[in-house]
Amino acid sequence: MKIISGTANRPFSIKIAEYLDCQLCDVDIGTFKDGEKSIIIQENVRKHDCFIIQPTGPSKDGSPNDNLMEILILVDALKRGSANSVTVVMPYYGYERQDRKDYSRAPISARVVATCLEALKVDRVITFDLHAGQIQGFFSCNTPVDNLYVESYFIKYIEDYIIKKNEVKDIIIVSPDEGAVKRAVRISNKLGTGMNMIYKERNAPGEISKMVLMGDVKDKICIMVDDMIDSGGTACKAAGVLKLYGAREIYMLACHGILSGNAIEKIHNSDFDKVIVSNTLDQERHLDKIKELNCNKIKTIDVSWMCGEAMRRSLHGESLKELYDKTNKSENNDSTDSDNSN
Repeated sequence: MKIISGTANRPFSIKIAEYLDCQLCDVDIGTFKDGEKSIIIQENVRKHDCFIIQPTGPSKDGSPNDNLMEILILVDALKRGSANSVTVVMPYYGYERQDRKDYSRAPISARVVATCLEALKVDRVITFDLHAGQIQGFFSCNTPVDNLYVESYFIKYIEDYIIKKNEVKDIIIVSPDEGAVKRAVRISNKLGTGMNMIYKERNAPGEISKMVLMGDVKDKICIMVDDMIDSGGTACKAAGVLKLYGAREIYMLACHGILSGNAIEKIHNSDFDKVIVSNTLDQERHLDKIKELNCNKIKTIDVSWMCGEAMRRSLHGESLKELYDKTNKSENNDSTDSDNSN
């Protein structure tokens, strides 16, 4: 196995390499003066099974476009170096929210990303919590997709940090919109808690005109669950609605912490008690802002164990289903406050 890390989330790649007891491949990744990527792989990859680890969301030094292009060039370099197989480990699948044609002349950008990867003959894609499961169908059977779920980490966190201090009957899992209902139902069923939903109406993308709570949250501990939190505006508004209806404590668990724009400030000034995200995206890029605001509401869960184990099982032809039953592993309990993660 050869593990190649892109520049978008190198700390995540290092954790995976440590778990798999191997070194990251020696790769020089730079940028030409005009902004184009410069990549040279310094090791022999002939007849090796190669794994590229690179989320295609925003990073400290690159945009989603930069990070996607970096993957494509790395794949090409490995293929031309006669690698036996190339697996793209994309913890966050960029452009995944554009997964359907919902108005005239709209692109399906998630399909464009799939087409690019398939054109380079990528052997497999491993990702976390796709925004829509049908994205897996954008790939042919020549490039299978493993979609990993962080629900076991969410359940472990809720059991260790919330249920232990409270009664189960006081906890409500809340779906922030219709799209997250299935996830909320699965988690509430596994925990034995109640479940509510917030109904939203939009004037435009990212602009909420109306929010209606469906259910009772008075004196309850509300836990919103979703696949991502981006600008934080909708989530913080939903937290305000829950508080208005009498919620005692409000948490949010989201796999992908994009946290763009002034999201940190919004969360800091919101009604949230905690917002928990994973490290599928590099959360260290937010440290300066978190320290500036002295914000203690954001927490990061390390999901590198699941990713590394999925890579190992993929290489050796073992089942991935068992990963979701291993919620009692010590790795699943690794979580750190973002402002202390260095």
